[in-house]
This record gives sequence, structure tokens and C-alpha cells, in this order.
Amino acid sequence: MFLERLVAQGGPFLACGMDAEETLRQITDVSNEGRFLENIIVIEITSTAGKLKCAALPLMTWGNHEEPESTGKRKGAKQKVVFQPEIARGIALPFVIPGSGNPRVAQGRYGAPVYPTYPKSFAVLSDLSHANGFISSRLDKTMNLPIKLNENALNEVAKIIVSLAEQVQKKVAAKENQGHGLIAVVYPEAGGPYQYMDKAPVTGDGNCVLVGESVLEPGKYIVARLDLLEKSFWGSKMAEGQEKGERDSCSICGKDGESVSPYCKAWNWLSYTWDCPLSEIHRGKEPNLANAVGALCQDCYSALVVGAGIFDELSAPLPYRLTKELFMPVASAGGREAVKKSVSRPPVILGCAMILPVRKDVDIADSGEMLQEALNVFRSKNTRKHRNDRSLAAVIGFEAVLPDDFNKDDYRLIIIYYQKSQADVQLRAIIEDVLPSTVSQLADCIPMVADEAVETKRRIAETEQDFTAENYRSLVYLLIRAYGGGYLWHTLRSILNKRPINRERFVKGAVLRLNGYAAASAEDTAFWNLREEVAFYLAFHKFLNLYDTIILKGGNAVYDWRQMLDKAAKTPPEQLSFENVEELGFAAGFLTRRFSRWYWHNTGGSREKGTKGKDFIKHRVMSFGSRLTPEMVWRKALSRFQEYAVKLDMNLTEDFRRRAGVVECEYRRLREQVERKRDEFIGSFWSGYMLAPEFTKEEIADDKLDSKEE
Repeated sequence: MFLERLVAQGGPFLACGMDAEETLRQITDVSNEGRFLENIIVIEITSTAGKLKCAALPLMTWGNHEEPESTGKRKGAKQKVVFQPEIARGIALPFVIPGSGNPRVAQGRYGAPVYPTYPKSFAVLSDLSHANGFISSRLDKTMNLPIKLNENALNEVAKIIVSLAEQVQKKVAAKENQGHGLIAVVYPEAGGPYQYMDKAPVTGDGNCVLVGESVLEPGKYIVARLDLLEKSFWGSKMAEGQEKGERDSCSICGKDGESVSPYCKAWNWLSYTWDCPLSEIHRGKEPNLANAVGALCQDCYSALVVGAGIFDELSAPLPYRLTKELFMPVASAGGREAVKKSVSRPPVILGCAMILPVRKDVDIADSGEMLQEALNVFRSKNTRKHRNDRSLAAVIGFEAVLPDDFNKDDYRLIIIYYQKSQADVQLRAIIEDVLPSTVSQLADCIPMVADEAVETKRRIAETEQDFTAENYRSLVYLLIRAYGGGYLWHTLRSILNKRPINRERFVKGAVLRLNGYAAASAEDTAFWNLREEVAFYLAFHKFLNLYDTIILKGGNAVYDWRQMLDKAAKTPPEQLSFENVEELGFAAGFLTRRFSRWYWHNTGGSREKGTKGKDFIKHRVMSFGSRLTPEMVWRKALSRFQEYAVKLDMNLTEDFRRRAGVVECEYRRLREQVERKRDEFIGSFWSGYMLAPEFTKEEIADDKLDSKEE
């Protein structure tokens, strides 16, 4: 299934007429491994009258070494030099880095006699026998060589490698470069990928790129023909697939003819390091992947390789703030604080968004310049001015762009999340059949959720720095906070596929965190975390409202805290009643916070004297760090306000007494519902508790209190 998606992804790019340079950039590693252009060793070989001649071009560097701008380090500190490769010229010597196995050993099939070399390899290549083994093993795996080197010629080439390897070693010792390089053995000939020309090609020539001035043919230039290099590389790719089996028909399109396995050394998803998934008949030293997995014709295999390259190009990491949040416990306040203080970094999780047509005639109808431009935008991840290109980061968590041309339901998005470490790829989630219209609707909802968080924080925060809510502009962040890493992918899939999501799980986790922060011993930190948790609790309820009404087109709207706050504070006591558990819990929290201000003042708290009073919740309700329950709110708070007031000689207002009496009676009336929805009650309780100061400052001005004193 995944192979079919990659073939479908690569097909439109090939159909739009990728030129040779673009194809080589896509199917080789020149663009993303430019460090290997730091030391270019080119060995020129010709044959005249059956006699071989070889010579080395001077050691070259295709790029520049630059010092980065100062980052504020101490004066005199040495800045690390950064190598900026000349990729446009590097296409003349295309190469591939194996996705698995030992990259210093000859692997797979080489489309051109160009071999990457690592810093430690140059030290080994200073020895003639090792240099001989290096070049002979790679030439044996190189496609379409016009000349086969005999033993004497191999020794001559090895001696050249030894000499130039020593030059590289000296540069590394002098810290002039890092020591990565390429060793290329070129055979300039008419009709070959490398040819002699009388003039150097101009910069920007789409098909001819200068390699260097000839040593064996003075006055001539060695030039790479990109179209012939492209053809040679496609042949090497097919040969790699053929290594693991072939069949007489394609498993994707059904075309009869030579078809090879999807095996490819350049992409570790198509490699394998263990044979457990294969059936017993296909295992062994030389498994037949063509029979076990499927076989592809040349067109489908080419589309697969391009699709795999596009997949890597489109892949982007989730930001550190999301991955760190992903590995935090969802229900433990203490556990979350411990992870926040940890210096260990979580593994990098990558994501890729692929776009595929759902109708077969879409590519034909939309082919041409428009589709080519849209595909380029899709790959570059940059939105265009004056176009309705849609950034997807707010919805899927990583950088991606949906071009305006694809933002219609003739297409489907496939979102893939994964981890990789060399040959080990761990698939986190595949979310298929995502409508672009759904993503657009969600992208419009997320800013409203962030605005909700900002408004809530303005009411309960102490400083303007607490008003920010940038994290809330990410759907992935909201879901991680709400459900934890264990349910993230399942919930995200449900949302992107427009299915209902579990509210109870979110409320339960939020209440466990709220109670955990409320019971924490470090009052200042715990109180700030409690405010932040309430802001998230209310903001996510806003998201649930938007999701139900806009995406699901339903009417199951969750309560709005503004209405509940207005009702708890302003409705005359004789008209006060509650329709559900959430309203009751909010009013209970509102009154408890109001009472706790008086309690703090009457137990010795004074701003002018700088003394601290007692926290009503911790002192009377959640004693000994217990977890808050609706029963505790009723028995230790609502039903005992008058008792505490008498003991501490509090002057409770008549409005408060009557309002508290109504709430206590309403609790008795709705007690059975409260028992069934305990978490909803507590979540609303803490919301009302934190939002209460907005309506109590003037009423308690005579006590000269401030919300900071709590």
C-alpha cells in the first residue's frame, strides 16, 4: 500500500517533465550531502590504440568556506568555519549515500564512477593496498563503464588516490576542512556521460556542467552530460532492484515486461535489516522481494524512486516543544514538572504530507505549467503572494504547504509520522484520505482557540508575559496536552477524518493535572501551573465547540465560561438555578474562591504588613494533599462557609450567604448527575475558582486585598 502511494506521488513529477538536472538532484544526494564537495579528486582515463593513460586533475574544492556571523560569544573565541557547497556544479559528479549498512563499503550499484569518501577513509587510503581495494570494489559495482581497468591500470589509479589522499590529510591536520570528499574516475568519450569539449560550458547550462580542465588533452575541458548521467543512474537503480528478484509483470500497473523488486539502497524504507516480515519461503541469504512484496516495471520503479526522494524532501521534524510535550505524562502534574526540568532530549519525530489525486483524470486535466508550479510550491514549502496557498503547520505540526491548486477535494492528503535512525525506521502513524477542505477548516479554527486562551489568561494571569498562547496555535500541541502521547495519533486521525473524539478522556486527564497542581507544596509555582491548566482546559473546550459545529456540523456544544461567570456572579439568588453539572461546578468554584479571599485575610494575611494567611483549599478542603472530589467541595466548603465565618468572625455579605445557600441546595438536587460526571464538575470548579477575581475585586476592596496575595 505504501509503495503504491509513493509511486502515485512520484508519477506527477515525472509526468510534468523534470529535466535531467532536477531529476539528478532528486534521485541522488548531491543537494543534501554537499559536504562531500569539499575535496574533489578527479582521475582522468583515456585509451589510445589500446593503451590506457591516466592522470589526476588538481585537488579541487567546489564551494566556499565561510565563517558564520558572531553569535555573541566571548571576544577572541574561534568560530567554526562552515562549508557552503556549489551544488549546481556538484551535479556533474552525482553520488548516492547508502541508507543502511556500512557507507564506507561498496554497496548497491553506482550510476556513475563517483564514490563518496569520509574523513577517516582518507587516512586509510594513504596505504596503496587499501586504495587499490577501495577503487576496484567500487568499479566492479559501477554501471556502463566503457573501459575495464587491468591490474596495472588499477595500481596507477591507486597511486594517484594515495597521493591526493595525503594532500587531503594535510588539509584536515591544518584544520582547513573537515575531510569529506569524492573520488571520481571519468572516461571522457564521445557519446558518454563525460566528454571533451573545446570550450567550457557557460554557467547555468541545463545539460552540460564543467568538471575541470583536461590533463591528458591540454586545451580541452571535461564536461558532464546530465541527460546521459540521468539515464545511467536510472539503469543503476533498476539493477539494484533486480538484485532482490524480478518478475514478468508489474504489481502496480499490471504491465507485462521486466519488473524488479522495490529494493533500493539509497532509501532505508526500501531496505531491510531483518527478515521476520517475510514468509518462510522468501527468507534466506538472497530473499526474493519481488515475490514477497511485489515487482515494478521501469516506469513505476522510476516513479517510486522519485516519490521516495520527494518523500524525504517533504519530510520535516516536529518542533522540539512538541516532541518534549509528547513524552510528558498526561495525568501527573508532578511527572510533567520532572520532565520539564530534565535535560535529556526526546527522539526526533518526522512528518510528511503527501498529496494524491483521487480521480485518475486529474493529472491530465491539470497538467502543464500550472501543475509544475504547484508541485514546486509543494516541495519548497513556501507560500506564494496573492495566492491562497495554505500552510499546514498549525494542523499537522510540521512545516508543509498545500498549494492553492491542490486545495480542493479532487485530491487527498496522506500524513505520515515516523522516526528513523540509520536503517531503523519506526512508523508512528499513517493518516489517509484527508480532505484538503477539512485541513483548511481546522486551520481557520486554531487561531480562534489561541485567542480564547489569550482572553482567558488576561483574566487570570498576573503579568502580560502570561498572556501569550503561541503553543495553542498548533492542533498537535492541543491534542498532546489533552490526551497525551498514547492517544495523540488515534485522536489526530479521528479529527482529520472527521470522526467524533472522546471528550471524557480529555476531561479526566485535565482534572488529574488540576488536582495535582492544587495539592503541590510549592505554592507559587503550583498556582501559576494551575492558572495555565485552567486556561488550557477552557481553550480546548473552545476547540471542541468549534470542531462539533464547524467540522462535524453537530449541535453538541460545550458550555461557555463567560455565560457561566455572568450567571454565577450577577443572577439574583432567588432566580439562580443550574441546568447541568458544569454550571454547578463553576458556581461552586466561583464562591469558593471568593470565600478563600476572606479566609486568607482573616487568618493573618495582609499586603501592607507582608504577612501570609492560610490557603482555604489546602487548609480546609484538600488537607494532607488529598485529591479534590465533588463530595469534598460540598462537605468541606459549600455546606460549611457559615461555620468557618463564625469561627473567624468574618462579615460575609448577605448576597454571598444567599448565593452559597442556593448552590448548596442545587448540589443536593443534582447530586446523582454529579456522581456520574465527577470529572466535569471538578474541571468546572477549578475554572470558576480561577476566574472568580474578575467579579470580586470591588466587593472586597474594603479588605484591601489583591489576587496576588493568594
